[in-house]
Amino acid sequence: MRVPPDAWQVGPWNRWAYVHVDEVVPVVAITRGSGPEWELPPGEAELDDLTAEVLDTGCADGLAVVHDGRLVLERYGGEMHESSLHLSQSVGKSVLGLLAGILVGQRRLDPATPVTGHVPEVAGSGYDGATVQHLLDMTAAIDFVEDYADFWRYDLACAWHPPRPGANARTILDFLPTIGPAAWRHGERFHYATPNTDLLGLVAERAGGAPLAELIARELWAPMGAESDALLTVDREGTAAIGGGFCATLRDYARLGALVAVRGRGLVPEGWLAQLGAGDAAAFARATAPEATAGADGYRNQWWRRDERIMARGIHGQLVAVDRRADVVVTVLSSWPDATDPRREAGHRALVTGVCDRLAAC
Repeated sequence: MRVPPDAWQVGPWNRWAYVHVDEVVPVVAITRGSGPEWELPPGEAELDDLTAEVLDTGCADGLAVVHDGRLVLERYGGEMHESSLHLSQSVGKSVLGLLAGILVGQRRLDPATPVTGHVPEVAGSGYDGATVQHLLDMTAAIDFVEDYADFWRYDLACAWHPPRPGANARTILDFLPTIGPAAWRHGERFHYATPNTDLLGLVAERAGGAPLAELIARELWAPMGAESDALLTVDREGTAAIGGGFCATLRDYARLGALVAVRGRGLVPEGWLAQLGAGDAAAFARATAPEATAGADGYRNQWWRRDERIMARGIHGQLVAVDRRADVVVTVLSSWPDATDPRREAGHRALVTGVCDRLAAC
């Protein structure tokens, strides 16, 4: 299928493109290796009345619920099937957040270190003085606005858009040093910006001593027991666009959520998982774009928190929600025509609340 190279992320094109990303932009593989698969045995739960609206009207491509380690619901729609690798947009940020926790636990990465100590290419930019923790928590004071209507310059640097006049940065590392400082100090305000995560990916590469796809495969994907290889989009020089370019199967996204639900299975440090979403409340309250925090109470280590639930979220309807008290993971992969949709976002929140409350009572 032919899709417009500068519009593949939006409807109606994304219904096909989100499960054929390797036919649209450059990608590298994240291999699962030859180790044992983390089994998700089937279970039973009466949830169809709760999931009907999202499945019928929410442009849902995949929906899964895991309860007590069992896959109690699995549904597919659109172009997706059980082996499809679906783009998850900013859920990729949360994948990197788990990898960062592993590297911190291995003492290969210190969140208190300056970003420029790992990536000197951004010295003199708005990232001067920022620490790795500022990237993890989206509190770096940089002059970048996460405006999806005017995101094409950064998408071009990520190789998600073809070159066009008016954009000088061809790659992510070309773009990052051009970001200037904001009018506040690092750590003062929650300021959601995808370049922070792609820079964090470069930090992880240099701390871990390998390309990001290799690090994720070796330290997270294979040890977790993923069922299938994943994909990661890269720019024209091979730098990972982890801020939005991660692709995996529905079940493997559910496994990532289950990894958080069961306290890391000895892979991700429990102390790191306990911090997910629990960032500086004052900085979060001073968010530069309050609309970006809708439906959440906090953010830390590249994960969101709402009502004690931990969430990975992505535009166009991507969600992995974890209720650790009920041992429930709700995963939704979508292809909303628009980046954000308040009505459908409210539907996701209602779905998660309804499913978790019902299963907690079982």
